[in-house]
Amino acid sequence: MEIERHRGLPGGRAVVGGVLMAVAAVGVFVAYDRAGQHPTHPVVVAAHAIRMGAVLEPGDLQTIEADLPTAITRHTFAQVDQVQGKIALGAIGEGEIVQAGAISDDASAPGLHEVAINLPRAQVAVGRLKQGERVDVFVSNEDRTSSVVRGAAVVEIDAGGGSTLTSDREITLVVAVPSADAVAALVHALRTGDVTVVRSTFAAVTTDDTVAYPPDAG
Repeated sequence: MEIERHRGLPGGRAVVGGVLMAVAAVGVFVAYDRAGQHPTHPVVVAAHAIRMGAVLEPGDLQTIEADLPTAITRHTFAQVDQVQGKIALGAIGEGEIVQAGAISDDASAPGLHEVAINLPRAQVAVGRLKQGERVDVFVSNEDRTSSVVRGAAVVEIDAGGGSTLTSDREITLVVAVPSADAVAALVHALRTGDVTVVRSTFAAVTTDDTVAYPPDAG
């Protein structure tokens, strides 16, 4: 009579191998599950295009979920009320993340005044000028030319009827200046002399560093 042998229990090596396979399978499942999850970090973005100098209101902003590196999230905001009332220091595109460097440090910072400058193309001595760039505004009276404001940011460009800055048509530039005095100086220049706009090398707007030709005597 043949005696049937009972199968032995798996050895220690086989048990360890099975455990490792099970752990690996769980790891793959967790990684797959996490890959399918939505990011959970809230980030404030622009609900629509925001112009430079605008005071940020709740309707200008919205919160989305985004997966961003920690180095970037340090410079973003998680709640709309952290940004509300502050001033846009530059143009912010629709859906663009609102970063700390793009807005004023506090809500008490003074707002900017916007002035429209209508000029013939020949008096806009800037090629390929873009919104957000800075310009210097000069006025010529008789035999003297002097700066009115320097480093003014361009918040809007309207070449009219789909024409470009290379056309001969009149161009409207809306620039942002920091004070009523600067507004008055620009308006006076437009009314009393020939105004020319050139690209600026200034990083901020100023009316203090006036240049003129011929220079003042003495």
